[in-house]
Amino acid sequence: MLPPKEFLKKIKPFSFMTEDELGSVVSGLEVVYFKKGSAIYEQGQRGLPVYVVFSGLVCLHRNEEIVDYASRGELFGISAALDGTRSPLGARALEDSICYTLDRNLFKTLLGGNSTVADFFRTFLNRKFRSFSQLMQKPEIVEEGIFAIDVGQLVVKRPVTCSPTASVEDASRTMDANGVGSILAVSETGAPLGILTSKDLRRVLISGQKTDPVARFMSSPVTTMDRDGTLLDAYNVMMDAEIGHLVVMDRDVIRGVVTGKDVLTQLAPSSSILTFYRKILKAGDVGELKAAFTAIKMAVARMSLRNLRFYELARIITSVNDAIVKEALRFAGQEHAPGDFLWFHMGSSGRKEQIIATDQDSAMVCRGAPPRAFAEAVCDILDEVGIPKCTAAYMASNERWNVGLDAWRQYFKRWFSEPTSDHLRYLSVFLDIRPVYGDMELYRGLLEAAREFITNQSIRFLAYDATNVRIPVGIFGIKNLDRGVNLKESGIYPIANGIRVMALEKGILEVVNTKDRMEALHSAELLSHEMRSDLLECYEFLQGLRARHQSKSILDGKAADNRVTPDELDKMDLLVLKESLKIVASFMSFLKSRYGVERGL
Repeated sequence: MLPPKEFLKKIKPFSFMTEDELGSVVSGLEVVYFKKGSAIYEQGQRGLPVYVVFSGLVCLHRNEEIVDYASRGELFGISAALDGTRSPLGARALEDSICYTLDRNLFKTLLGGNSTVADFFRTFLNRKFRSFSQLMQKPEIVEEGIFAIDVGQLVVKRPVTCSPTASVEDASRTMDANGVGSILAVSETGAPLGILTSKDLRRVLISGQKTDPVARFMSSPVTTMDRDGTLLDAYNVMMDAEIGHLVVMDRDVIRGVVTGKDVLTQLAPSSSILTFYRKILKAGDVGELKAAFTAIKMAVARMSLRNLRFYELARIITSVNDAIVKEALRFAGQEHAPGDFLWFHMGSSGRKEQIIATDQDSAMVCRGAPPRAFAEAVCDILDEVGIPKCTAAYMASNERWNVGLDAWRQYFKRWFSEPTSDHLRYLSVFLDIRPVYGDMELYRGLLEAAREFITNQSIRFLAYDATNVRIPVGIFGIKNLDRGVNLKESGIYPIANGIRVMALEKGILEVVNTKDRMEALHSAELLSHEMRSDLLECYEFLQGLRARHQSKSILDGKAADNRVTPDELDKMDLLVLKESLKIVASFMSFLKSRYGVERGL
């Protein structure tokens, strides 16, 4: 039998302890044998010690239903030991088992003297998986993460408004009284009609009168952006429109105004990404666009390896890729006006969940004849720049995905009414629609077309499709770990697909980001607080692990995939990966029960 101290050294979090701390732990250990089938403790019991399995197999149960297992090297009974409350679970030996036990008071004393161990238990017990990455996060990430913050966070003052018929004199007095350099002219309903700035007041001095109406000198229409757009998005819009003021909206309500100076002040400290991003926006040809994109992709990969949180990373990548697409549309030809078509994205790009290695997922809806040559040119440019074509041809260059609104309507009608395997796959792709460029009326038309044909039967079939996966976790941990784990197939897709099904049940089509869908479902009381929290922590961990894995491949000049192997994961990652897969398996069981697909269709 391995000496207790050497055994514990191999287990998180005891491996974080000093030799003296480990000595204290070992001196307080007791060895207990449990015969197969015997109860270790009952649900609701108080005053429990901490248990560490040395050999055998233990099941943890709630009302006789098994909810988890603990095998060699795993701890259980921690939450009840730490807070002294009744245990939410019971424990029973499924095999002849030997456990070490540690008195709860000694354990709490040890935690008080080692903040790393205390942080481990606090974050792990609450399934705050993202906090593990934050504890290891490097300082420069805080700076580079600025690119992903919402532009709405830059708004520090309430919007100052006036009527377009107000005199310039009155408007300037209002600006002065509020200490602002601009004032918004709004309609009776509060919609922004124009903006009058300090620069415009100079024109009044040259060619106008102070009694003139604001409407004569204001800039109209105003350029707006939703409050959850990123700083990179705001920079892109202001550069493209050559404006110095951007009106930030919260849906139909004006939130405030940000200036070019506001944006650049935030971005200036992180000049590396911004330099490459500027080159994308100013690229004169495809070669320059490719060079800038290659450089920024490498920079983002390095950021990923320094543990930038997934959603911050994904928002930066989305902003960059959207800018690339808009430049490709410009290079492909200006003869197609934005009002003639809508270019939209699906899949991870539609959900704003792209990572480093991503391919094209695009489609078009058109008012007139489909501009297929134009779409082919755009896709060719993107491929040349470094965003490869989709192997399944989910691209606007495919004539199937470049059609008018009536054709899209017929697609949704057929897919929902005839839920074959192909049609379910199409729905999984085209229910993650995000407009990138063009006529927003066409986007609203797509959503209306999809919403019209939703049926309970189609939702049930989609639920079956989403849960028809094997999660590689069992009573002894991760199955076939030596072969690696496909993070996309085994964790990311099951969550994204399952959450999409639940959103569809509630008729939530405008929200496609998985995190935002979870929040919407929680608000609609379809997801409990605990399930939302667990799924979000799990999803961000899996996506972050996948991003780091692919980043290593890209920086090493290798092809990126989704399969992680044990040799590239530390003990912490393996521990959290196992817990994450348990959450995914539990979520799949929940979906099967909710939609009645436990035994198939």
